Amino acid sequence: MLTKLKKIIDNEEKRRFLGNFFSLATLQGLNYILPLLTLPYLVRILGAEKFGLLAFATAIVGYFIVFTDYGFNFTATREISLHRENNEKLNEIFSSVMTIKFVLFVISFLLLTVLIFSFNKFSSDPYLYYLTFGTVLGQILFPVWFFQGVEQMRYITIVNIIAKVLFTIAIFVFVKHASDYLLVPFLTSAGAVFAGIYSLIIIRKKFNIKFQVQKLSIIVKYLKGGSNLFLTSALGNLLTSSGTVILSFVSTDTIVGYYSAAEKLFRAIVGLFSPVTQALYPISCRKVIEKKSSRSYIRKLGFVIGGMALLVSISVALLSEKMMVLVYGVTFKPFGYILSVMMVWLFFSVINNIIGIQYLSASRNDKFYTISFCLAGSVTVLLNFILIPYLLINGILFSMIFGEILLTICMLALIFRYKL
Repeated sequence: MLTKLKKIIDNEEKRRFLGNFFSLATLQGLNYILPLLTLPYLVRILGAEKFGLLAFATAIVGYFIVFTDYGFNFTATREISLHRENNEKLNEIFSSVMTIKFVLFVISFLLLTVLIFSFNKFSSDPYLYYLTFGTVLGQILFPVWFFQGVEQMRYITIVNIIAKVLFTIAIFVFVKHASDYLLVPFLTSAGAVFAGIYSLIIIRKKFNIKFQVQKLSIIVKYLKGGSNLFLTSALGNLLTSSGTVILSFVSTDTIVGYYSAAEKLFRAIVGLFSPVTQALYPISCRKVIEKKSSRSYIRKLGFVIGGMALLVSISVALLSEKMMVLVYGVTFKPFGYILSVMMVWLFFSVINNIIGIQYLSASRNDKFYTISFCLAGSVTVLLNFILIPYLLINGILFSMIFGEILLTICMLALIFRYKL
């Protein structure tokens, strides 16, 4: 796949792409491989019930992560990529984005507190949600969008390796009984905050970027600039996590635990494609500006990356039952079909990234991506509310796959309708 991708990219960009790809591959690999090492251990030590409870807390906090990200993982990356030679402009972008993120963080913390004191499901275990919320702070402090934009991902790979390995080891050392479940979000949050702080030190020393108070008009400009993709990201998170949240209210923590275990494996497989798509995004932002060659570029990406996604999907679907047993144990064998069905979801999610992110977002046609996501997201969430109370896990699977296919159809329809 890499050989074919190199033919798509100009010679002068190959070195940067490959460097960023391997840095992102290492980073993304750690994000999924290390949890895969701890998942079998945690499932066995905590049991499906406590594991399901942790999954519910993670899903709730995931909404706050998306809220504080505000779509900047795409819009800020794009702006950094286009102005990476202008240090003054980089300072402006960095300072504005970080200001907005911290304001959203405070709002998020207040909202979480209201949830905890208003609903029994949250107030019964408030420390779980506050400790899990620490990952939101870690995400804010860790500006992946900046390093992606300047195409220098190698700077943050080492610190991530150190942080994630240390805190993964800590889970094996300190989590020994089901009663230790609160240590899991505490250690995860501590690792995220540590990595975030160190990444800010790198930005200061290596790139001479300083936080500077910006005018309100400038902050508002970036706030407006991220609004379309914020809505898209929010709906994307709603698409993926609403199923877990709704299932938690209509079923038991044990059932949620079985579903979440399969979903974790699914996320790890999806993560195989993230290094490629993330490393390509800054390049796509420059490529699609040229109208004549943009269609050809996207078609080639679709053929190469889409083909790889199809191959991986078929392979995992055939081996899904064995993978579940290998990772979680024989009690999870009846739930192997979940991972198999999710492979349809994987294929269309990769295709949607190529169309929506590499093409529509990169060409500043965010609003068409947002319109498609609004429709697909609304239908998916509606189906979740209707189907999950009756079909439980199967309701989530049907809703998610239908939503991804609908998103693909909507984006393609808008592209051809408006000749984008």
